[in-house]
Amino acid sequence: MNLQYVQSLLPSCNTIAKVTALAWAPNSQKLAAVTLHRIVHLFDENGNLKDKFSTKPADPKGSKVYIVTAMVFSPDSTKLAVGQSDDIIFVYKLGVEWGDKKSICNKFQQTSQVVSIVWPNQHQNELVFGLMDGKVKAGQLRTNRAIVVYSHGGGTGGGTTTATGGGGSAAAVVSLACSPDGSTCIAAHLDGSIYKLGGVPSVLVWGESIVVSGSDCKVEFHDGNGGILQQFDYSTLPMVQEFSTACFNPSGDTVVLGSFNGFHVFSLTNQQGFWEDVGRIQVDNPYSISALAWKPDGSQLAVGGLCGNVDVFDACVRKERYKGTFEFTYVTKSQVIVKHLSSGTRIVIRSQYGWEILRINVYHVQYLIAHTSESLLIGNLETFKLSEVSWRGSGNEKFLVDNPSVCMIHNAGELSLVEYGCNEVLGTCRTEYLSPFLISVRLNDHLCRLSDPFNEDNKKIAYLIDLQTIRILDLVRHNFFTLILFHELHTEVLESFSNLSSIGVTAGTLNHDCKIDWLELNPHATHLLFRDKKQQLHLFNLLTQERITLLCFCSYVQWVPDSDVVVAQNRGNLYVWYSIKNPEQATIFPIKGEVEGIERAEGRTEVLVDEGSSAVGYVLDEALIEFGMALEALAYDRAIAILEPLKLAPETEAMWKQLAEAALYHKELAVAERCYAALGDVSKARYVHKVSQAKDEVVQEVGIDGLDHYIVRAKLALLQHEWKVAETLLLEHGQVGKAIQMYTECHRWEEAISVAESQNHPDYASLKQGHYEWLLQTAQEEEAGKLKEVDGDVIGAITLFLKGGLPGHAADCAGDFLEMLGKYERAKEAYKRGRAYRRAIDLTRRVFPGEVAALEEEWGGWLVSQNQVDAAINHFIEAGCIEKAIESAMASRQWTKAVQIVDAQDIKITIPFCERIARHFEAAKQYAEAEIFFVRAKLASEAVEMYIRANKWDAAHKVAAHHLSEPDAAALYLQRARQLEAVTHYTDAEKLYIEAQEPDLAIDMYNKARKFDHVIQLVSKYRQDALAETHLRIAQQLEREGCLRGAEMHYQGAQDWRSSVKMYTSNGLWEDALRVAKLFGGVPGSKQVAYAWAVSLGGDTGAQLLVKLGLVEQAIEYAMEAGAFEHAFDLCCVSLNHKLPEVQLKYAMFLEDEGRFRDAEDAFIKVGKPREAIDMYMHQQDWTAALRVADLCDPATISDVLVAQAQDMMKKEELQKAEALLIRAKRPDVAIIMYRDKMQWDDALRVAEYFLPSKVAEIHSDLAEYMQSQNGGEDSVESLLARGRALELSQNHSEAIDVYLQLDSSLLADFDKLQQVWSLAISLSKENVPERLLEVVSTVAGRLIEAELYEVAGELYEDINATKEATNMYIEAGLWEKARAIGASSGAPLQQHVDDLYKEHLIEKGDAAELVKLGHVSGAVEIYVQLGDWPKVHEVAALLGTDEEKNYSLRHAKECLQNGKCGEAIDVLSQHGVPLNCPAFELCSFAACKIISAVDSIPQIQFTMQKLREILFQIVSSLTLNRALCPEVLTELKRLLIIVNFVTLRYISVAQELQEMQAKLSISLLRYIGTIPADRAFYEAGMACKQLGWQNMAFVFLNRYLDIVEAIDGEDTSTIDNVNFEISDIPQDFPIPERHFLEDKQREEVRDWVIQLSMDQQIERALPTRSCEDCGSSIYVASLVCFVCKMESDMCCVTGYPVASEDRVTCKACKMPANKHNWNVYIHRCQTCPWCMVPQQPFY
Repeated sequence: MNLQYVQSLLPSCNTIAKVTALAWAPNSQKLAAVTLHRIVHLFDENGNLKDKFSTKPADPKGSKVYIVTAMVFSPDSTKLAVGQSDDIIFVYKLGVEWGDKKSICNKFQQTSQVVSIVWPNQHQNELVFGLMDGKVKAGQLRTNRAIVVYSHGGGTGGGTTTATGGGGSAAAVVSLACSPDGSTCIAAHLDGSIYKLGGVPSVLVWGESIVVSGSDCKVEFHDGNGGILQQFDYSTLPMVQEFSTACFNPSGDTVVLGSFNGFHVFSLTNQQGFWEDVGRIQVDNPYSISALAWKPDGSQLAVGGLCGNVDVFDACVRKERYKGTFEFTYVTKSQVIVKHLSSGTRIVIRSQYGWEILRINVYHVQYLIAHTSESLLIGNLETFKLSEVSWRGSGNEKFLVDNPSVCMIHNAGELSLVEYGCNEVLGTCRTEYLSPFLISVRLNDHLCRLSDPFNEDNKKIAYLIDLQTIRILDLVRHNFFTLILFHELHTEVLESFSNLSSIGVTAGTLNHDCKIDWLELNPHATHLLFRDKKQQLHLFNLLTQERITLLCFCSYVQWVPDSDVVVAQNRGNLYVWYSIKNPEQATIFPIKGEVEGIERAEGRTEVLVDEGSSAVGYVLDEALIEFGMALEALAYDRAIAILEPLKLAPETEAMWKQLAEAALYHKELAVAERCYAALGDVSKARYVHKVSQAKDEVVQEVGIDGLDHYIVRAKLALLQHEWKVAETLLLEHGQVGKAIQMYTECHRWEEAISVAESQNHPDYASLKQGHYEWLLQTAQEEEAGKLKEVDGDVIGAITLFLKGGLPGHAADCAGDFLEMLGKYERAKEAYKRGRAYRRAIDLTRRVFPGEVAALEEEWGGWLVSQNQVDAAINHFIEAGCIEKAIESAMASRQWTKAVQIVDAQDIKITIPFCERIARHFEAAKQYAEAEIFFVRAKLASEAVEMYIRANKWDAAHKVAAHHLSEPDAAALYLQRARQLEAVTHYTDAEKLYIEAQEPDLAIDMYNKARKFDHVIQLVSKYRQDALAETHLRIAQQLEREGCLRGAEMHYQGAQDWRSSVKMYTSNGLWEDALRVAKLFGGVPGSKQVAYAWAVSLGGDTGAQLLVKLGLVEQAIEYAMEAGAFEHAFDLCCVSLNHKLPEVQLKYAMFLEDEGRFRDAEDAFIKVGKPREAIDMYMHQQDWTAALRVADLCDPATISDVLVAQAQDMMKKEELQKAEALLIRAKRPDVAIIMYRDKMQWDDALRVAEYFLPSKVAEIHSDLAEYMQSQNGGEDSVESLLARGRALELSQNHSEAIDVYLQLDSSLLADFDKLQQVWSLAISLSKENVPERLLEVVSTVAGRLIEAELYEVAGELYEDINATKEATNMYIEAGLWEKARAIGASSGAPLQQHVDDLYKEHLIEKGDAAELVKLGHVSGAVEIYVQLGDWPKVHEVAALLGTDEEKNYSLRHAKECLQNGKCGEAIDVLSQHGVPLNCPAFELCSFAACKIISAVDSIPQIQFTMQKLREILFQIVSSLTLNRALCPEVLTELKRLLIIVNFVTLRYISVAQELQEMQAKLSISLLRYIGTIPADRAFYEAGMACKQLGWQNMAFVFLNRYLDIVEAIDGEDTSTIDNVNFEISDIPQDFPIPERHFLEDKQREEVRDWVIQLSMDQQIERALPTRSCEDCGSSIYVASLVCFVCKMESDMCCVTGYPVASEDRVTCKACKMPANKHNWNVYIHRCQTCPWCMVPQQPFY
């Protein structure tokens, strides 16, 4: 057991915060921990804190100073019991899931402190706890009461005692423990009772043994009876202090005891059964381990300390990964946790016998098989069901896990079944056919109560004994009494249980005449489906032992999951049997593909059919599927509910009948009545209803169960046609009359007459007469005639026979009568007409002998017509009709008779019949007779084929030789041979191929059939030259298939023994390889194989093998190769001493390879090879050791070591160290070469100048050559840089500058480096050649410009004060600030030039804000205009003055109008003003017209109108003062101003509720229709008049509105009547609007009102009038112009009406006239003039 720290769940505190209790939940999902702070922390299985809660004191109002002394989870992991020092136990209900509500479900108040608690796993509602007063109690959760188990008496006797109480003072309970099986508890007390201990047994736990320990540092192991098994004493060890707590792992074979600073681990050994101290685990700074809890799955140990820390340790023996899918954690040797890595699901497998788990396999990622030495552990990872069965297998077991309920184990021909969750073998059987299609197991899928009412379990298996025999085995044991009871219910089933075995009974054995390729039991295991090789589907009923054929050519069949419905495919049809008990009722679907499978989920069942391009689902009737399950469960109400909604079809009709039969069988009369009613069987439904009423009457009268009464039983028997049963019941109770009545009511007169006769009933004669009358009434004249004939009334009988259409019977009677009268001719005719030919022939032979033959032929013809062909043969022979006789004989299969007739006739006559006779004899296997008739029919080839089919080759050859040509015979042989080959009749096919002289075809046939012996035999006989090649080909094929012995034989046949050896060695069969090598390869071959064998074995085993085989030298070689040098040394000393140095040298090399360099050094020196040791250290780069060995053993190699070390430094680029080593080794030449190779020419020159001056010239030469070679003979970057540095050092600065400037991007891609070089050239020019400074800078700047580095170029020009060039560079770079700064510092011309360019740049860029800063406002404004940023336009345009601001306002308004934003345009003009020019006036006019005509589409129209009025008023006022400015638009603008003003005033009147003013304004606006849409103007005026009650005007205006509506709808406008408007100034010619102002509904409302008003005779349909003040003519009241004298009246500025002279007032500001009344009303409300908006007062 290994304990490894995993994590800390609670951190350690700086003060004492002892963990007082730990508890794992049995399901391993929760860990509870509590400290002195009295807060319970709940962790999940991964150590995450999921919840916590505070405990409660016993008395909420009392002291809260208490500690939690113990905790334990309930066996179902849903409750937590908490014991406290304040004399109480609380049981908290935690729930199953995290987040469930917590509550206290029980509490046990005590009179003493709770010390310890255990909760036995076999007692869900009972826990045991110990108290400080020495009592042990059991708390019962259901009653919430605690009972005393025992009370301790305080005894101090020695030895082991039982806690039974006694005298003296009580000793406190210090610990409790529960046995692993949960059946027993033990307690330890303060006085040492239970065990005799020197100290207090504060530690007490129970696993495989009882462990007791305490403060004396002793650990004792006891058995269940208290006997001491082992004792460990740690009191003498200073590092071990008292044991404070202990805990067993779940399997009970490992215990951990906690002490001050660690814990001890003890483990039980399986071999000896002893406990051993595995070791002590030191834990730093726990101060004391106060609590331990082992996870129920054994994987983790939780440890609590004195300071409140809770740590988790991983406890396992080892961990393994299985195929990257599962993780196996071996908690103990007999317990393993299996974890699925992808899903995280876990399952614990444990041997209940404690056997070590040796290996584990997982099949199909679901089924688990674990092996121990004595058992098998089998589990289902989805259902978490585990089984352990005793098993000692051979290791060759095959596990079948296709069934989710049972695991099948096949071993040595025996199949054992183990049900998941059961710990014993369910059953065994013997079979060799393990295909899942040939084994079917059903385990409690459904309980079939109808078929097996006494069996609680339903477990059956169907399997093959051989390919043609099925056995069904019942795996449930049956005792004899059960069989007897079952026999009373189903006597016909008893025979199926005759074969009892130790594991159950044989439920049925089924023999079939063809091989079976599929079988399966239905879920209820009452029916078996199986299919044979001929694709015939059969159904076997286990109850009745009956078999029927369901379907032919069945390519697919399957039970629908969880039902008794069968789905099968027959070619292009899909068959569905919803009721398997009625196999003749099948539903058929035509399909176009192959059935793939059946899917059933969520109340829907589909059959999936692959139709090529797609898969199609055929939906089955789920109700019919559910019906079978309901019927099997005897759920009649549910079955009726399923069938009732369905239409009556053949399937549902069969189900109603099935339900009715089942209901009658169980005497459910109401259900049966409902079924017959559904079937439309009214008579049965009424009869069952009457039986039900009779039953109820019996209950009321007698008080017994009505179903047991004889009357009810007789009626039910009568319904089931059990006549004798009903008769017996009635006669037994003396009810003779009722029995006769029963028969007569059912018209069974014979039975009624028989009962009356047997019982001497007085109505016997009347019954016979009644029978005769009933026959006549029902037109049964034949039966009535027979009665008359029996009574001797011949004439009456003849009359009845003729009346009943039975002339034969009548003829017999008439013929007899005429013969008696001597009228023979009439008698003969009577016999013939009545088909009484025998009587007619008898009469003819006696009276008319010449007519016998014709009468015989006529008789034969009549018999043939009546299908009595065999009887006609002799009649045709008697008549001389031979052909008819032969035909009749063959038709009636009287073949012997036919042969006799044929043999007696001429061959020419019988040829047409010979072939049919021959076919008959062939079918009867009478081949000689068949041959005769085939030859007679001139069909000799058919005779040959017959003999071939019968394997009679000699006879076939004889017939062919005598009757067929040679080519015809060969073709016949080949055709038949291929047919035989197809059905695997190879021997017969071979004979035919040989007969046809085609041995190659026979060889090819045997090759395909893998009958290689026959192949070799035929090749040896007919193709001797290809024998070796054939052997080799067969051997290679057999080797690939794993048949090694057969392959060896054929390799030998091919004389290729080496291939046999290779085959055996590749398969690890070395003995066979050595055998073959010795036999065919001699000594050399055997040695070679032996050596290879030894290499494969490895180690000492391989060497011992070679010695055993007498190959000592090879053994030494092999031992050295295997690293077994001790063995090699021994072999050399004993046998081959001269090989000892070689072995020693190889040993040293071996040590070197193993990394044991010091030992290798000693070995090399010992064998006299110090150079090898030096090379070894040099290879390992251990230069110190190499120099040490060289200095000690071979000083001449010191230089080599130093050079090698220097070369290593070179590889590491540590050239200085390498140089030092080379100088030390006196090899400066190598250092020079090193620097030269690294192109460090300066260092090379330095070393050469110091150590080898003679090399300096050579290095210079090498440098020059290198430079040229690197650039193809031209100067390179390095050469130029080197030349430049050289010229610079030689003070040739100008030339150095030229060299530096030669470098450009074509030579050097690194532009940064180029800039550095160019900077160097500029620096040289600045310092040493200033006259070339501008030239150099210009050259460099030009190159920078090419690279678009304008800023850098500008900085270069700026450094040399070339301001203009610098400015241009900065401008190109977009650095305007730098350019402007240089311009500002260089004078006005350059500054002006830079500013002009900058402005152009800003305009091009669109940077308006910057333009404003520069004072270029107009440019900025245009930019904002282009951007559409009108707020900025107006803001900046304000800087240009009012006129410009108004111009931009006009542009903005124009753009708004173009976009259809009229209201926004008016807002712009109102806010920013209107310029005084004609375009502006025209724009305002256009905007006003748009707004007036589209009032409804503009939001906030009232405010827009007010703003428009102000604009127009200002424009008109300005134009009035300056009439020369655009006089042509003044009149139009005035007119628009009036319209807008009236509209505005109308809005004001609406707001001020001035209805009359509103109406007058609307009327006045009618003068301006055209500008205002006409339909809208007339509608508004009409509605305003209607609102005031001015019906006349309302009628006229709305009527005109309707005329306009009709004109809009496309009617002729010439029909508009203008009579009412001739006296007014309202225009009569105006444009018709394109679309309606109102919706259809509103227009209809107006039309209805006008029509309604037109019916009112009191309404005058004309406009009101007034008298003209000039001519007195009657004119329209609101008209400003008299249509007679043309006088114009002033317009009231308030209403638009004419101003009356006597009522005229004028505005004091603008002098606009108004009617006094209207003026005063308006001024009173608004206080301002309606035209100029100046405040005014009323006139009185």
